[in-house]
Amino acid sequence: MKIKRIILLLFLIYIFSTPVLLSQEVIDQIVAIVGKDIILESELKLQLEIYLAQLGKKAADDNEMAKLRKELLEQMVNDRLLLIQAEQDTLIKINEKEVDQTLEEQLSRIKSQFLTEEAFQEELRTEGLTEIGLKRIYRDKIKEQLLRDKFVNSKFSRVNISSREVREFYEIYRDSLPEQPESVKLSQILLKMEPSQKTLDSLKSFATDISRRALRGEDFSELAKNFSQDLSAKEGGDLGFIKRGEVLPEFEEVAFALNPGETSELVRTLLGYHIIKSEGKNEESVHVRHILIRILPSPSDSSQVLNTADSLYRNLKDGADFVLSVKEYSQDEESKKEGGDIGWFPLAQLPEEIRDKISETEIGQVTSPVITGEGVHILKILDKKEQRRLSLEEDWDELKEMARRKKGGELILKLIEELKERTYVEVRT
Repeated sequence: MKIKRIILLLFLIYIFSTPVLLSQEVIDQIVAIVGKDIILESELKLQLEIYLAQLGKKAADDNEMAKLRKELLEQMVNDRLLLIQAEQDTLIKINEKEVDQTLEEQLSRIKSQFLTEEAFQEELRTEGLTEIGLKRIYRDKIKEQLLRDKFVNSKFSRVNISSREVREFYEIYRDSLPEQPESVKLSQILLKMEPSQKTLDSLKSFATDISRRALRGEDFSELAKNFSQDLSAKEGGDLGFIKRGEVLPEFEEVAFALNPGETSELVRTLLGYHIIKSEGKNEESVHVRHILIRILPSPSDSSQVLNTADSLYRNLKDGADFVLSVKEYSQDEESKKEGGDIGWFPLAQLPEEIRDKISETEIGQVTSPVITGEGVHILKILDKKEQRRLSLEEDWDELKEMARRKKGGELILKLIEELKERTYVEVRT
């Protein structure tokens, strides 16, 4: 049996502690009980695989593996305890929009690991997956992670730290603190690659024409095979049975309202225009096909954005005011409020194409346009820092946050110990 690997592991690495069974060849056994929940051997093995994949190495020997297993299992037990507590906290809520947004963000990060969209889709096919299937696997787990994170953050938000505590933290840990990496402070103008109104009108007209053909009774499966831009096109748009919460809300609302055999009008979601046909339903799910026309910029749209970026870059090189240009052109609303300032970044963590531009640009100067998954960036180098040891004088805010997080971590560990005292926990080794 083929073990699903690359995409599933990428997804898990991004959402960290999300257990799922990759291979059904393992006969599971319970390794821990937390309240009414259980942790399975397969879950623990997967956490080991994720951890080692992140480090890019294998355990040195059986003793190291046994130690690692023990540490990871303890962390999994702690995570379950925090989740149980978070679920009981009536002040903490997670809405479906948050879950959808996180799913899309994680999926975008995974796609960025592939050279092209086609390469990503090919890997999905190799692993016997679809995008909807991938989301279906992880939706509940991401919701749990968001709930647990909100709970932990609510505890951290109450932690205050004094100047004396910052100095004490620095004196105790100064020799073991990580060095300040080579860093750069940036300001940006972001131009997004978005479809023009002309392109939007054209795509809607095209989708409307297909919708009319489907509503007139043309073979839906053939229309999907010929026109749909979703992976399901090869199967005539067949998505199988879907449950509530597994697809985008706009899609779900229409899909569940259709009677078997009915075809919808156009449905707009963040992915594009959908035409949905119901093939059947039961109490919990509906069997649907769909046709997806994605809303993407045309080559002409992309070319126009690049031309605008080139023109803007030339104006800046000739002395145009960067902050005024940010206010007029940038489409990043958050950094726009700060005159384009996006803060400090460790150079090693930036994409290679941005690092290359920065290395050849002096402080106070702007880079030529850089294309990323977000759009086209023009970056201004506000400042640079070489790698060095942290100091109270130069890194007070960072040291204060480190001290605060250490204090908050101790608070969480204390809470976990209290939870263990009033929750049934059994670890089987």
